[in-house]
Amino acid sequence: MANKFRVGILGAGLGSRLNSSAGAKPLAPVLEGRSLLELLLTRLRKNGVQEIVCALRAEQITKEMRGLLPNAPGLSYLFVDTESSLHTLAELIRKMGSARGPVLFTMADTVMLPDDFAGFLQFCASLEPGINAVLLTPFVDDEKPLWVDVDADGSVTRFGAEKGSFVTSGMYFLSHSAMETALEEVAAGTHKMRNFLSKIAEKKFPIKSFVVTKTIDVDHPSDLEKAAQFLRTDQGQTS
Repeated sequence: MANKFRVGILGAGLGSRLNSSAGAKPLAPVLEGRSLLELLLTRLRKNGVQEIVCALRAEQITKEMRGLLPNAPGLSYLFVDTESSLHTLAELIRKMGSARGPVLFTMADTVMLPDDFAGFLQFCASLEPGINAVLLTPFVDDEKPLWVDVDADGSVTRFGAEKGSFVTSGMYFLSHSAMETALEEVAAGTHKMRNFLSKIAEKKFPIKSFVVTKTIDVDHPSDLEKAAQFLRTDQGQTS
């Protein structure tokens, strides 16, 4: 059964440490010749997601490259030169429309095991209207992690730089109200995703957590092999 929500992929970052080989980070090969973007799209389609908008950095994707991007039913691209992931989020919200229902936003460079990926999508699909969700892990792989505290019911109580129980893993399921708040924050001059997340936590938006053992954030060329090895640890679940 198809999932009821839509997916927006945030892949418009500069990603300068990977661009020399791939042109753009989402196009970097990670497993058996498949790029980060191809792996993500395959998993989304396998889990029944039928509407996907992928934001890529316009200045990194030439006209020739655009013709070679992965193609699939229900997939469209948004080419932007945004200054931060929060601004990319805002562009995706404007294109996808917050009034049409919740959207799962994912960074293009978050690598996780297939079962964990499917589990998070199923968790999001099960939530009541108006509930938000974030993917968390106790495994710290980010240079500047965003720490998160949750209560006994798994609801997020805080995002911040101060060390907490878990860190974010680059996947956010946002309600209509949360998306509208993101647009308001960008209009008010907010520049970072972490500041937006902190704001919705401070405003007591309902945010549920889904915790997985490990995810990998691909920033450096060495992270690509690390991610491939991580995926190979679970034989038969590399797609």
